[in-house]
Amino acid sequence: MLHTVSGATGLVGSHLVHRLLKEGKQVRALHRASSDRSLVERIFAYYGDNLSDYQANLEWKEADLLDIIDVDQALAGSAVFYHTAAVVSFDPRDQKALIEGNRKITAHVVNAALQHQVPRFVHVSSVAALGRKPDQHEFDEESYWVESDENSNYAKGKYAAEMEVWRGIEEGLSAAMVNPCIILGPGTWNDGSAAIFRNIAEGFKFYTQGVNAYVDVRDVVEALCILAGGEQKERYIIAAENRSYQSLFSEIAKALKVAPPSLEVKPWLAGIAWRWEALKSKITGSKPLVTKETARTAQGKYYYKNDKACRDLGMEFRDINTSIAFIAECYRKDFPA
Repeated sequence: MLHTVSGATGLVGSHLVHRLLKEGKQVRALHRASSDRSLVERIFAYYGDNLSDYQANLEWKEADLLDIIDVDQALAGSAVFYHTAAVVSFDPRDQKALIEGNRKITAHVVNAALQHQVPRFVHVSSVAALGRKPDQHEFDEESYWVESDENSNYAKGKYAAEMEVWRGIEEGLSAAMVNPCIILGPGTWNDGSAAIFRNIAEGFKFYTQGVNAYVDVRDVVEALCILAGGEQKERYIIAAENRSYQSLFSEIAKALKVAPPSLEVKPWLAGIAWRWEALKSKITGSKPLVTKETARTAQGKYYYKNDKACRDLGMEFRDINTSIAFIAECYRKDFPA
C-alpha cells in the first residue's frame, strides 16, 4: 500500500514521512530538483532515529508539480496521496506563484488522483483559506471566503487550491482537508515558524499585541493520518491554542534561556517598517523582511476554533509550551552553546 507525499522536504511533509516510515508504510517522497533532502535526515535525528534504517520502504521521486507528466507518474499506484506542497511567501513579487501556482499544482494532483482512481486524497490547506473580513476575529470551518484587503496573496492561493479539491470531490474524489494555523516544529531554521526560534536566540527584541493560533507539526501529521484512514469529505481546523505573539515569543525565549523580546511594535511603527522594506527591496532586489501583509497580520487578533477536529477526529492537541520546549531542544542540538 503506497503512501505518496508531495512537498516531502517541507515542514509538514518531512515530519509526515517520518511518521509513515516509523509505522512501516511504503512511502514515495516527492521533491523538487532544488530541494534539500537533508532536512528529512535531521527530522529523523530529532526523534532519535536514523533515516538510513528505513531506506527499503522509501522511494525518493523528483517531480515538478507544474508538469502534468511528472504529476501523472508521481501519483501512479498510490493508495493514499498527501498534498503538503505549496508556495509559501508574503513577498508581493511572488503574487503569481502564490495564487496561480498553488491553484495549478493542486489542480494537477487532483486530476491525476481522479485519473488513477487514488483511493484517498488528503490536502493540507490553511486557516488562511477561510478568508478574513474587516471586523471578523473568530473563525471556524463554516467561515466563508469574501474578497477583502484582509486576505493576503498566500491566502488567495490557498483558497484557490482548496477550491480545486472541492471540485475533485464533486467529481468523485475521496478527499478531506486540514486547515492548520501557524505550525510550530523543528525544520529549516531560516524560514517559516522555525525562524522565530533562531531570531529570538540571536537577540530579536520586538513583539506585538496581535493574537493568532498555533499547533504542533506532530498534531498536523496526526490529523493527516486519521483522515487518510477515513472517509470524510470535509475540512478541519487544526489548532491547539490561540495566543498573543508576546506570550509566544516570551515562552520561546524562556525555553532557549535568552532574554525575551521587550520592545512593542505599535501599528504606526509597523507601517513605517513595511514601507521602508518595500523601498529597500526595490533598490537591492532582496526579499523584504517585513511586508504590508505580515505587518497587518502581526497587529491583528484572530481566534480559531478546533471543536470540530476534537469532536469528529478525536484530536487531543499538545500543549504549546510543550511543543516549544521540544523545538528549543532540537534547536540546541543544531546550535549548541
